[in-house]
Amino acid sequence: MSSLTDLIKIIPPDTEETPEDIFASAPGFLFTDDLQNLHGSPGDIIIYKSKPFGEIALTTCDPAKEDERTLFSHYLWNAGVLMAERVSGQRLLSDAERSEWSLKDHRVLELGAGVGLAGIVAALAGAKQVTISDYPAPVILTNIKGNVKRNMAERPLPQVVVEGHEWGQLDDDNDFARENKGQYSRIIAADCFWMPGQHRNLARSMLHFLSASKGDDATALVIGGFHTGRAKLAAFFHVAEEEGLGVVEIYEEDANGVRREWAKEKDGGRENVTERKRWLTIARLKRNSS
Repeated sequence: MSSLTDLIKIIPPDTEETPEDIFASAPGFLFTDDLQNLHGSPGDIIIYKSKPFGEIALTTCDPAKEDERTLFSHYLWNAGVLMAERVSGQRLLSDAERSEWSLKDHRVLELGAGVGLAGIVAALAGAKQVTISDYPAPVILTNIKGNVKRNMAERPLPQVVVEGHEWGQLDDDNDFARENKGQYSRIIAADCFWMPGQHRNLARSMLHFLSASKGDDATALVIGGFHTGRAKLAAFFHVAEEEGLGVVEIYEEDANGVRREWAKEKDGGRENVTERKRWLTIARLKRNSS
């Protein structure tokens, strides 16, 4: 199986690169053991090479405000690439897995969309309706809307909307949250778990928007990387359980598709940084039955 990084091609802007630019954008070239786990810079065009849908071209935003920049929504991360692969039926080992990750005929909400890749692929893969959301900063949302228009203008697709949503902001004054409570049978979130202070807000948003009809199979599909540390990622699942969102399946997979069991801790918390960047956590979550 090819590496996730083989699915990405970067087209830089027509500007002369400085040596610093080259060094910053090519860690995998300089340090061959270091996997590239984020892609793109403002001005770049990111090409995701999808087997079922062809090339999908994306731009990143250039957030000017510091609070917007520290959200890191101006990159495409490997977790987002794997999410796009999964929901389009790739890198799955059985018919059961393909069914579990299929978004066909579902109402789908993407949280923390970044450049919007997974939401775009969800629509291409046959979702009934897709809402692509991220932090309500105009520069982020405008870029996502541009990516949606660029890749969907010539395709007969379901309704796709882009919405600003700050996790945990669910009061009655929030029109989007109020009007869409319990309206989504699938939620997707990729690399949204590196901010421990937002874990509870993220879990609450998932529960708020997930359908709660009796007998419903509403599911949150989540993928996260270890590049900011295993402990931060593990903490999300603990908080989600406290909020009422239980894990029904969880495991790890590297950029080449090798799988292993999920571990909350590895090597006594001294896991090698270069090694852990190769791995992602894949999980399916549902409302606790109680």
